[in-house]
Amino acid sequence: MSLINIIIPFIILISVVVFVHEYGHYYYAKKYGVKVTDFSIGFGKELFGWTDKDGTRWKVCLIPLGGYVKFFGDTNAASQPEKISSFSEDERTHLLATKKLYQRAIIVSAGPIANFILALFIFSCVYMFFGKDFSVPVIQDVKIDSPAYKAGLKKGDQIITINDQKITSMMEVSQFIALSDTNLIKITVLRDKKEYDFQVQSITQDTKDNLGNNISRKMIGIQIIPLNNEINRQKLGPAKAIY
Repeated sequence: MSLINIIIPFIILISVVVFVHEYGHYYYAKKYGVKVTDFSIGFGKELFGWTDKDGTRWKVCLIPLGGYVKFFGDTNAASQPEKISSFSEDERTHLLATKKLYQRAIIVSAGPIANFILALFIFSCVYMFFGKDFSVPVIQDVKIDSPAYKAGLKKGDQIITINDQKITSMMEVSQFIALSDTNLIKITVLRDKKEYDFQVQSITQDTKDNLGNNISRKMIGIQIIPLNNEINRQKLGPAKAIY
C-alpha cells in the first residue's frame, strides 16, 4: 500500500471528525446567540473559503490536523472579562462571555458530544447494514509447548467463556485475552458435549499492530476458526445496534 493511499483516507477521516466536532460548538453557539466569526477545517494558511450571510468565514486551511471555531470577541472578552465594557450594548449580546453558565457549558461540551454521537451512528450503521459477527470460535491449532498446550487445550475445543465472560464471536477471544487483568486466564470450552475449565498462564510478547507500531500483547498460542467454517453475521435492528 502506497503512502498516498494511507494519507488521503486519513485526511478525509480527520476532516470529517473535526467538522462534526466543531459543528457541535457552532450549532449551540448560534442557538444561544453567540456570533461565530470563523469556522476552520485545518490550521495555517487558508486554501479556500466563503463568508455566509451571518458573517461567518467558512474555510479550509493548509494543515489538516484539526480545526477551530472562533467566536466574536474571543481574543478580548472571552479571556479578559474586563474588556467587555469596550463593546457596544448590541455587541455584548453576541459574546460568549456574557452568556449564562449553562449555555457556555453546553457550547463547550457540544463538540465532544457530537463526536460521540457520530461514533455511535457509524457503529450502528455497520451493525445494521453489514451485520455483527456471531461466529462460534473453535480452536484450529494449538502450538506445541505454548501456554494453551501446557494447560490442556486441544484442537476442536469450542471456546465458551474467558474469565467467566460469555464469548459470542471470534473477535472477542483475542479481545478478552488481551484485556485480562492477570496473566492467568480461565478458559471454558465445550469438548465432546461436556464443559471443561482450564487455567492458562498467558505470556506477553512484543509484536506489531496493523499500523506497524510496536506493542505488547498477551498470547496463549492458539489459532481459531468459526464452527464448521461458517461465518455467522447477523444484521441488527436500530435498538440492538446502538446497544
